Amino acid sequence: MVLEQLGRSLDNILRKIRRLPQIDKEAINALMQEIQRSLFQADVKAELVLETTENIKKEAMNTTLKRAQRKDYIIKLIHDQLIKILGGKPAPIRIKSGKHNVILLVGIQGSGKTTTIGKLARFYKSKGYKVASVTTDTWRPGAYEQLVQLSDQVGIKCYGNPTEKNAIKIAVKETKKAINDGHDIILVDTAGRHKEEKELMKEMTQIESALKPNEVILVIDGTLGQQAYNQAEAFSKSTNIGSIIVTKLDGSAKGGGALSACAATGQSIRFIGVGEKIDELEEFQPTAFVGTLLGKPDLEGLVKAVQDAEVDIDSDMQKRMMRGKFTLEDLYYQLKSIKKVGKMKQILAMMGGGNIPDVLKEDAEKNLERWEVVLNSMTSEEKEDPKLIKKTRKRRIAIGSGTDYSTINKMLDQYNQMKKFMKRFLQMQKKGKGKGMPGLGNIDPSFLNKLGKDFKF
Repeated sequence: MVLEQLGRSLDNILRKIRRLPQIDKEAINALMQEIQRSLFQADVKAELVLETTENIKKEAMNTTLKRAQRKDYIIKLIHDQLIKILGGKPAPIRIKSGKHNVILLVGIQGSGKTTTIGKLARFYKSKGYKVASVTTDTWRPGAYEQLVQLSDQVGIKCYGNPTEKNAIKIAVKETKKAINDGHDIILVDTAGRHKEEKELMKEMTQIESALKPNEVILVIDGTLGQQAYNQAEAFSKSTNIGSIIVTKLDGSAKGGGALSACAATGQSIRFIGVGEKIDELEEFQPTAFVGTLLGKPDLEGLVKAVQDAEVDIDSDMQKRMMRGKFTLEDLYYQLKSIKKVGKMKQILAMMGGGNIPDVLKEDAEKNLERWEVVLNSMTSEEKEDPKLIKKTRKRRIAIGSGTDYSTINKMLDQYNQMKKFMKRFLQMQKKGKGKGMPGLGNIDPSFLNKLGKDFKF
């Protein structure tokens, strides 16, 4: 999860708020200090941190609500302020069905524009659009070849002319070809340029003027941190930036700086890149993103991910999983299904994971093949009741499966941690009084509405 450490810190702060016997001036000041420390560590700009905590403090001090209500009110204040500094408003959708849509990507060299073209192509193709890519980069060696390779990987057509040196001519001619060939979405890549490179900035403006794209997307390197503000501001002065994609947010300590800097420009973040693989691009919804940081389930997002992956899960097994009364075989098949939806830690975060145990973050689905061999060496009794698996049984299973003790121990740890997590999730369901039994394959929509009432955001 992006900004995982910040999420852990905020989760602890919210727990502390709920445990406080009273919310007085001293308690509020102490909480604000903790929030400041967490945001500083996430590289959010100092002035923004101080302004944010001052706003929370002022509102918290002035409220006349009763003690229990006051706690919920302060949590809501934190939630709303975080949305403001880490996301701002959601980016509007500018793709029009049944028409030709041209999307122009701009940014500095090394920000990941070309790779992002491949990711966007995959994303829109999965939505049923006929997508094409166009490269206008005449500066970087191998730029054309790279986009052709990425386009082939996604299964779309790439347009360009490696012998032409005029980027504006390439943009107009090749985009027109893509439109005439009946593509719904044309993703246009441009050469990387720095805000001080006047000629290149001018070229970018001319390309935009010639193409008249539906949207210009600025691609920003997430590792820039607070410096992302200067880049976003400079590009917005030269082009009509419609939204931003922040890349390289997989484990970046400066993620908070980049997200808050982009939000400070008034530009909306549409996607975030969370890895190098072609499928590691996530739609950015500020409310859901901050909610995940604070441990609030994003079940609507989870339902959407499941539907997109077309996952079909046995309803009886699903019920056992959600009740925390599942077997080792149930866990194995559930992980196999989850693998189609996304990474384990992302799924758990969407379920309101908060402080996700390390053993669950190891993406156990990577070990599925070895786990299958281990399960085949177990008795039915052992699969049903893993508590029976002690030293002598582990030795027999290890010999029978040709694996070591660590593989067996990891699988048992995963099982126990998942069981605890599902029990906690069940408790949240009971609080929400949901009638549906949510799982990865079949979530009752009424449950989502009822569960939402349990979270005071």
